[in-house]
Amino acid sequence: MSGLLGIKDKEMLDILSCRRHFSLWMQSMCTPWEKVVSYGTRITIRPEQQLFGTGERIKGIYYLQSGIVRLESYSPEGNRAILLYVPEKNLFGDAAYFNQMPVYAIYTAVIDSVAYFFPSSLLEDVIFPKYPDLNRNLTSFLAYKVGVLLHHLCDLQSTDVRGKVCRLLCDLAQYGNNRSEIYPHITQQEMAIALGLHRATFNRIISELRALGVLGKVTKKRIEILDLERLVQLAEGTYAL
Repeated sequence: MSGLLGIKDKEMLDILSCRRHFSLWMQSMCTPWEKVVSYGTRITIRPEQQLFGTGERIKGIYYLQSGIVRLESYSPEGNRAILLYVPEKNLFGDAAYFNQMPVYAIYTAVIDSVAYFFPSSLLEDVIFPKYPDLNRNLTSFLAYKVGVLLHHLCDLQSTDVRGKVCRLLCDLAQYGNNRSEIYPHITQQEMAIALGLHRATFNRIISELRALGVLGKVTKKRIEILDLERLVQLAEGTYAL
């Protein structure tokens, strides 16, 4: 099956959306910031380009107008952890703006992206006084991000490995305009890291889903969904918000 999903398939993803509000692949929450981009400094970001380095202090907030960035960190031993993905129409660097501490997590572009930077002085002297709704939006977004990170930590502890993989696939399908083909923008190795799995384990689950008739052809750039209803059921599993 290709193209737009049928009504039943869309309903299945909508059901999952209600239960998976705190997805690793964040929802776009900060569209109101679009009205102030003329105040900010425009920045173009190439794939795999880092926005700032470990130990830097960020004196402002970024608004992602287009593209995708990921938040990741590295342990002292060099182990990589992917914390969340930030798609367009969201803020990032916001936590560092408030705590004024050096950052020890990195934002990296996944695809070609465009962001706007708002320095602290501009936010405090112009934007927040003139647009108080953006202050409220920022507060709501911070609360939402905390929820995303907490749910991701809980999901990492889940022993339902197949469910974790299915939840990520559903997140990606939902992000991609509810289509039966997923064009993930991220590699399968990166998916495995995001879920806290070894690549071999991730590959085994993908093979199982193909054997079950849930997935069809799987390539580096495309994942075909054959049975969305079953995928959603497997994603829900024993997982509960």
